[in-house]
Amino acid sequence: MQYAIFGDLHSHKQNTVRVLQHIQEVAPNAALFALGDLYECKIGKRKAEHARNLPLKEAAIVKKSFQELLTFPSVIGNQEERIALVTGSEHFLHYEEKLYIDHAMLIHGHQFEWDEQFEPTFPEFHTPLVFFGHSHRAAIYIDGVRTAVSYNTPLFVGNQQYIINVGAVVETLDWCLYDSEAMTVMFMRAEM
Repeated sequence: MQYAIFGDLHSHKQNTVRVLQHIQEVAPNAALFALGDLYECKIGKRKAEHARNLPLKEAAIVKKSFQELLTFPSVIGNQEERIALVTGSEHFLHYEEKLYIDHAMLIHGHQFEWDEQFEPTFPEFHTPLVFFGHSHRAAIYIDGVRTAVSYNTPLFVGNQQYIINVGAVVETLDWCLYDSEAMTVMFMRAEM
C-alpha cells in the first residue's frame, strides 16, 4: 500500500493545496496521513505559559477554506496543543499522539528531546519505521545519525530501522511517499 505522509502545514493553505495536488499527480491512490502542526498558533511559547481563555481568532490562524482541506488523519502537534491550552478549546485535542500504519509509527516529534542545534534524541521505538516532523528539516536517521536525503529516488527501508523526518509543507512543500509492500520511501517536493 502507498502512503503519502506530510506535516507542519501551519495553516498555510496555498502550500497545502500544492502538496495535495502533487500527491494526486504522483500517487493518486495513496492514503494520506499528516504529522501534526496542521494549524498555526499565534501565541508564542512564553506567552502561552500564562495566556488562557483567549478568543480563537487571537490565538490561531483558523480559516474555513483551510479546514476544508483537512480530510485526512493526523497526529497532534505542538501547535494544536498550544492552541488548546491558550483557548481552552478541546477541539484541537482530538488528535492521537501516535498513529500506526504498515510497519511504521507516525508522531509529530515535539515529544522528543531536542538539543541546541535542534537535533533530536530518540527514545526506543518498536516499529521498523518512524515518520516525524517538527523541525521542518527533511532527513533520515540511521542508528541515530542524521543522513541527507535525495528527492524523487526510492530508498529501500526494509533492512533496518529508519527514523524519517518528512520535512515541512509550510516552508519547502516536502512530503514522503511510503510503499509498504516494496518497503521504499521516496522524499518528494511539490513545486513552489
